[in-house]
Amino acid sequence: MHVIHQRLPKTVLLPVIASALLLSGCSGGTTTGAADSGQSIADVAEEDLQGTTIEFSHFFGECSDEVGDSTDITAVVGECPTITTLTNKFNAENEHGITVNRLGGAAWDNYYDQLNTAIAGSTPPDVAAMHGASLVDYAQRSLLVPLDEAVAATDTDLEDALPVEQDAIRYEDKVYAVPFDVHAALAHVNVDLFRQAGLVDDTGAPVLPTSTEEFITAAKTMKDKTGKNLIAIPRVGDNLGWHLVHSLIMQQGSSVLSEDLTEANLDTPEARKAVDFVSSLFTSGYADGDQTYDAAGQSFLNGEAAMLYNGTWVVDSYNAEASFEYQATNFPTLFKEPAVWSNQHLWAIPAQKDADPVKYRAALEFVNFLYENDATWALGTGHISSRTSIVESPEYEAAPQRQNYAETGLTNAGLLPHISNWPAVEKICVQAVESIWFQDAPVEDALREADANINSALAGG
Repeated sequence: MHVIHQRLPKTVLLPVIASALLLSGCSGGTTTGAADSGQSIADVAEEDLQGTTIEFSHFFGECSDEVGDSTDITAVVGECPTITTLTNKFNAENEHGITVNRLGGAAWDNYYDQLNTAIAGSTPPDVAAMHGASLVDYAQRSLLVPLDEAVAATDTDLEDALPVEQDAIRYEDKVYAVPFDVHAALAHVNVDLFRQAGLVDDTGAPVLPTSTEEFITAAKTMKDKTGKNLIAIPRVGDNLGWHLVHSLIMQQGSSVLSEDLTEANLDTPEARKAVDFVSSLFTSGYADGDQTYDAAGQSFLNGEAAMLYNGTWVVDSYNAEASFEYQATNFPTLFKEPAVWSNQHLWAIPAQKDADPVKYRAALEFVNFLYENDATWALGTGHISSRTSIVESPEYEAAPQRQNYAETGLTNAGLLPHISNWPAVEKICVQAVESIWFQDAPVEDALREADANINSALAGG
């Protein structure tokens, strides 16, 4: 069974908007002793862990009926089966006698609401899945246990984490999470259509454009020779259209925010150039501007588009389902710097009211187990491994498609601005490009208004 993490870009960002309001007045009762937890976690003896039960919350779905008590990690595909099987394996094999109770995989669209409610009621889970874009919102309120010293107790090698992961798990130079993956936008390619259009090298491999000019030329060639669109872009009811624009802004060496992350920086020549280019694909008929997430994916699988802008989470599904020669690869660099939208799945340990070091240590043992088994997750889902040693390993390189987009994890993935009110900023950016695309707002007016709204959001955060 393939579990496709559909609409992940939207789920990463939007639910946290409400958390700023919910958590602003409730952090005091949940953080006793959290700041000094490193030493106490390290002091927990082996016998103290025996019989400890912890609760685990995530957003990867619920499939206990399907997976049962299986511990066979070689037979799983998809997010929910993989994380469920890994949890079973930890429960069955950990030498500490720790039991992990799954709280059920909350749906992505209400996970943070549930987590926030639990925190407000002083009953957070012992281990919580979190996105990189969400971390600061919780860390700055002291709602997470700092792990800098604590990870030494479990020999968790965070130095092996990819550079983008090492940034994602930190807030104000403290570590608040252990990474699990990088999920990023890719180019999903129909190799057969590229060959029909002659857009291949001497070996028959697709040649992706290296500039906006080459992209338009390739789009025209594809349309003339095959009658198909060069690219499908989900932009109706989904954030992927904005994420493409954002990727192209980053490729120009620019950012949505100022360098110190305190002011808006969307009303820029770089942003206008990115918006104008993506808009031109729709107005010129090289991409269908009316496609939802599902419609864009289906048009690609149906052979109506030679390329799809989507994420790592569909790689294994497409690899199995495509009726044509399929390739997942790094999204092309059309400007001066390789960069693409990305986010991260992380494991955090919420601060508990009683700050029990035994529970914290048990939680960290489980998190470390997941980190040690990161290859299983990456090879079972399509996401990019969080660990350099795995991304560069022969096993990973030999897995279907992975080597084609290894550079996305190693160098191309861009870290979203690490601020608590980034979700509000993101929502404003989405509204700005949608006003241009669907309401015919002038680009200059939309970006200028977005800058003003972003500055208001930053001031209110």
